[in-house]
Amino acid sequence: MMLTGCSDHEDGPAPECPRAVLVYMVANNSLGAAHYDTDDLNEMAIAAKQGDFGDSRLFVYHHARNSAPVLKEITAYGERIVANYDKSASSVSSVRMSRVVDDFRRYAPASRYGIILWSHGSGWIENGLEQPVRPNARSEGEASPLSFGDDGGRYMNVTTLAATLRGKGFDYIYFDCCYMAGVEVAYELRDCADRIVGSSTELPASGMPYDETLRYLLKADADLAGAARTTFDFYNAMSGQNRTCTISVIDTSGLDALADATRAVYEANNVTSAGFAPQQFMTYKCYLFDFGQYVGDLASQHPELKAAFDNALGNVIVYKAATPRIWNVLPLTHHSGLSTGIPEFSETDGYNYGNLQWATDVASALRR
Repeated sequence: MMLTGCSDHEDGPAPECPRAVLVYMVANNSLGAAHYDTDDLNEMAIAAKQGDFGDSRLFVYHHARNSAPVLKEITAYGERIVANYDKSASSVSSVRMSRVVDDFRRYAPASRYGIILWSHGSGWIENGLEQPVRPNARSEGEASPLSFGDDGGRYMNVTTLAATLRGKGFDYIYFDCCYMAGVEVAYELRDCADRIVGSSTELPASGMPYDETLRYLLKADADLAGAARTTFDFYNAMSGQNRTCTISVIDTSGLDALADATRAVYEANNVTSAGFAPQQFMTYKCYLFDFGQYVGDLASQHPELKAAFDNALGNVIVYKAATPRIWNVLPLTHHSGLSTGIPEFSETDGYNYGNLQWATDVASALRR
């Protein structure tokens, strides 16, 4: 059901609610073509009708495939459109995202705010984002050069995402997309939210089951581990190639200490042991590997540094879980909760790795 709502004007100031959550849904891509956005909106409607929102509010910026974007509120009575947007700015531009966040906060005054980023994702990649790509530039199953979002072939760098969300008042960022639980991504976003939820690997296109997770995400004191655990259990209960999921909850307050501990290891040793085989998190053209396994190997001859690193990593990872395999193809023998790029095993410079704060503050110690 679609309720009549305002398009560009507020009806008046709304009372403050315990929490308001914005789902930033960029579906002008293959996900929208397959109607995964519609499926998730239906799940959100079910959650609303179940009473899972309590006194909190849920808004969705919905950029459907080949459509003009809208900002709407999901309620137990249906959807209420509160703002319409033209196509003059891409949904993955800082200008559009910043405006939407500001509109959301104006329409939904709340004590606490969370944001769910819904689209495609490829981690820390920094390569020509927000620029069109050739229609034939990638084959089926090949990773595209993006960090978050896919708006008709335009993408957003994680550095741009951080600059856009910094100071917007979100206490959590939930990535309902692939590959975003990387140490580089988390470190870049450490000043944007207290906690981050994401996957180190591909996430099935259906994403999280909103009708089961919103009850956790809309609590005044959001239960991110509860939402992450519910998503993991949803996929772990499946069989065959459908039993595939990794997920992590990251406490950003510990990332500076983790950076210090990691750099100390890198300064002590920058070459892995003979025969070291990094845990891959991609089934093709891999540039994402398990962070904990990699640093642990470098620190294997430095027990004090390894203990400090393990302690710092433990303070960052609030919750983590992984199925035995990804797509029933790639065994997951290591899952520390974070991925990383490893220059020794992949070409990171081609994707502008040096743009990242992690590259400057930490990984630069590897290049000596």
